[in-house]
Amino acid sequence: MHELGLTDALLRMVRDIAKKEELEHVESITLEIGELSGVVPHYMADCWQAVIDGTEYADTELIIETVPGIASCMDCDEEFRIDLNSMRCPFCGSHNLTPVSGRDMTVKEIAAW
Repeated sequence: MHELGLTDALLRMVRDIAKKEELEHVESITLEIGELSGVVPHYMADCWQAVIDGTEYADTELIIETVPGIASCMDCDEEFRIDLNSMRCPFCGSHNLTPVSGRDMTVKEIAAW
């Protein structure tokens, strides 16, 4: 479960930002997680609770927004939301696909003061 390492790194990053910017409180962190990123959103949420337990960030909310996995077919040039179970173009049946969006995990916002 690489989500534990990701949440630990997220907490360290937030601590560094809070120290540098002299923030008193971090209310929430909003993450955008792509469907093609390999990151499982509910694992991130569970791991977040584990890494903040007993820290000064114990009441910091993790908000997760899912970014759809969009692919482009290299054979028919159609773009579509990819079905992770079939991984093929719904228009021509090709498996020759290129991801367009949904591969990343991004910190969208840190609400703090």
